[in-house]
Amino acid sequence: MNIIEESRKLMRQQTERNKSPAWLLTEIAIRKGMELSKKHKADERLVLTSLYLSHTVFSPVWKGKIQKNHTRLSSDFVNKYLEKWEVEPEEKEIILNSIEAHHNKVPAESLVAEVVKNAECFKFVTIEGSLILLHELGRRGVPFDEAVDMVIEKMEQKKKLLTLEECKKEAEEYCKKILETFSSIRHNPR
Repeated sequence: MNIIEESRKLMRQQTERNKSPAWLLTEIAIRKGMELSKKHKADERLVLTSLYLSHTVFSPVWKGKIQKNHTRLSSDFVNKYLEKWEVEPEEKEIILNSIEAHHNKVPAESLVAEVVKNAECFKFVTIEGSLILLHELGRRGVPFDEAVDMVIEKMEQKKKLLTLEECKKEAEEYCKKILETFSSIRHNPR
């Protein structure tokens, strides 16, 4: 069984059901996860599976109960699927820890979990990710200035969680550009 493909299908289904997160943000995390897996020699199969499963329980409600607890809720939710897919117990534990650790609420217990956390957080410190999130917030009816504040808040929160040096360095450059862009937009109304 291809657990990456099964995880992708499950995440796609859950994204439609939950009305979030934006699928394009998931794709950014997946691309970064592939890159970091190769660079750090982490098990790419487990990294991608974990990234797809990290937001299977989610909500568009900003800072709501589900969003705040989605790491544990998603881990609990996917456990039965990992068993159904006959994932080996050691791999299952790595995947579950990677899901729960991507917000630093529990320690990352493996290289896979560390890569997942960095790939997951990285999507919010990119220009592409900030624009996707801004668009998503606009679709939800959040006023523009409030949405910009939310994007910047999310960017700063995720930047602090990065642990891999290359991610921190890239984030510094991207975050400056994001702040400049949003500052420029606010000072030059249409």
